[in-house]
Amino acid sequence: MLTKWVGAHILRSDGAIMMQPAFRYVCKWVSLLQKFIVRTMNASLKSIAMNHRVLATLLACFLTLLPAKLKAAEIEVVLGLVPDQRGILIRGPIEDGDDSRFFEIAENTPRAVVFLESPGGSVTTGISIAAEIAIRGYTTLVLNGSGCHSICAIMWVAGERRYMSPSADISVHAAYRMRNDADGSMEAYESGMGNAQIGAFLNELGLSADAIRYFTFAGPSEELLPITPEIAQLLSIDVYVQTLDGALTRAQRPTPRRITRQVSEYSAMAENCSMLFRINGEFWREQASSVLSHGHQIFGGEVFAPLLGEYVSVTQAELDALGLVRWCLEAEKNLRTDGLPTGISGPSYNCANSSTQTEFAICSSPDLWAMDQAMSSLYFYFRDNSTAKRSSEFLSTQRAWLHRRDQCQADLNCLYERYSSRLFDFGV
Repeated sequence: MLTKWVGAHILRSDGAIMMQPAFRYVCKWVSLLQKFIVRTMNASLKSIAMNHRVLATLLACFLTLLPAKLKAAEIEVVLGLVPDQRGILIRGPIEDGDDSRFFEIAENTPRAVVFLESPGGSVTTGISIAAEIAIRGYTTLVLNGSGCHSICAIMWVAGERRYMSPSADISVHAAYRMRNDADGSMEAYESGMGNAQIGAFLNELGLSADAIRYFTFAGPSEELLPITPEIAQLLSIDVYVQTLDGALTRAQRPTPRRITRQVSEYSAMAENCSMLFRINGEFWREQASSVLSHGHQIFGGEVFAPLLGEYVSVTQAELDALGLVRWCLEAEKNLRTDGLPTGISGPSYNCANSSTQTEFAICSSPDLWAMDQAMSSLYFYFRDNSTAKRSSEFLSTQRAWLHRRDQCQADLNCLYERYSSRLFDFGV
């Protein structure tokens, strides 16, 4: 394990941008560091073993004098966590060309969990691998071991579902370059270009500004910043915490941004969706208050003040872009997916009176309940607010649509398409 750690710290003399653990000591003092290591180990081997990162960093400085070439990461297909699942293992420092090797494996692995154990490496290569992980919707996982540091953490956070063990060692810091000083020594300097690449990529992943700042905050001479399950939660990074008893899900680990989004959606539904779903807006206001109160208990009230203002603007922009009906359907689905009550407990008809395959299928599919409620409300609204002739036309088209819908029988995909097309008929 020490070899892997040491490999992560070898300095690059070609000026390449690196995301590797930062140095607290400069390598021009190698002889002094060697003496320090020997004396410290003689004095208290047990004490220095408890801080393996300091020892690894000191040894790394010494090894930079050696001409050995940095070994590329191991990238190979392995068994997944469950039967019939494939995994891709990435272990070791990330070097030029590793992204091409990863792409070749990924081309033949449509669904996979990516096991990560790396000290970091090239920013450009790491982001290329991370982008491939995000595009393919791979799951990422860091378990106990030598950890996932620097650009490896960017690869981990790119996973569609991110898993970590409670004690997984994940840490981050700013990108930096190695440059020659006037006296000939090598010094680490932050790379604006590297940090811009990282920030732009994390923004594309949807991470918050606070999370992006955290990922690029620690400088070359500072300790790496850890990402624990608690820190990830505070930064609104959704993580599944893998324990021996199973995984703690997103719903069990609320984040400030998810809570704020839920509060904003509940509040906007109370103002905009009551007539569509025929639910008293007060129900959603009470839910918003309950969710926010729970968030205050977990994170404190000061976290939510700036977020609430931000999400009011976000919600209004989504309403403008999607239109009221589509937005209401999307918000209801979001809240229901989060395991929260939306007040919709069935379709527009009484399921106890179901008599066809289609009606039974709709009653068994919560995804269709809100669509059926919306379709029914729109139909009656247009029928009751039109001329007699137009109302008669609405009745005829509704009967024709019901006939086409029932031809789907129990095919849920067909039913979803039928409801979408009917909403389109209403201008939605």
